[in-house]
Amino acid sequence: MNDRVVRVGLLGGTFDPVHRGHLQLAEAALRVADLEQVYLVTSVRPPHKTRGTEANFLDRHAMVALAAVDHPRLIPSSLEHGRKGKSYAVDTIRQFKQRLGAATEVFFILGIDTFLDISSWKDFERLPRLCRFLVFARPGFDESRLTLRIPDAFLRSVSLIDDRTPLPLDPHCRCYFYREFSNPVSSSEVRERIRRGQPVREMLPPAVLEYIGKNRLYSEE
Repeated sequence: MNDRVVRVGLLGGTFDPVHRGHLQLAEAALRVADLEQVYLVTSVRPPHKTRGTEANFLDRHAMVALAAVDHPRLIPSSLEHGRKGKSYAVDTIRQFKQRLGAATEVFFILGIDTFLDISSWKDFERLPRLCRFLVFARPGFDESRLTLRIPDAFLRSVSLIDDRTPLPLDPHCRCYFYREFSNPVSSSEVRERIRRGQPVREMLPPAVLEYIGKNRLYSEE
C-alpha cells in the first residue's frame, strides 16, 4: 500500500501579466517546500481588487501557459474559470483537494503583504484546516508586525524555514515563513512600462513578451 504524501503548491494571481518574478517565486516554493508541482491558478474575479483586470481571462491564462512551457513542474490551471461569483481562495483550495485526493498536501503560496490581510478573506478561520501556507517575506521583514495583523489561529502554527532546513510536515504547523526571497518586479510596473514604450524584456519570459506584442495588450494604441 502506498501512503506517500504528495506535496503540491497553489500560486494564484491575476497574472496581468505573468512575469519572471512569479516564476521565480514558484521555483523557490518547489525548492524550499520540496513540492512536486506548483499550480499557477489564473484568478477570474479576485475579491480584493476593486478594479477589473486590464487583460481578459483568456489572454491572462494564455500568457501563464506560455510562461510555464519551459518549467515542467509549473502547471497552468484554469480551475476558477466558469465558477460563479468572486474567486475566493477557500473555494479554490477545496476544489483542488477534491480533485487531487486525500494523499495530497496543499501549500498555498503567497507573499507577506497578501498574508497580512488574511483576516479579511472569506472563511479565513477554516483555511489552516484545508491547507498549509508558504509565505515569502522580504529580507529584513519585521516579524513583530505579524502579531498586529495575523489571527492567533495562524500565529500559533508558524515555523521559520530557510534553504538549510528541510521543511517539516508537523501536523501542528500550518504556516511556513521563508525570509530569503526578494523580487522587485510587479505586473503594474510591467503594464506602465509598456504604456510608456519602455523596455520590459528583462521582466517577462520571451513567449509572454511576444504574445503581448502580437495582441497589443497594455499599450495605448
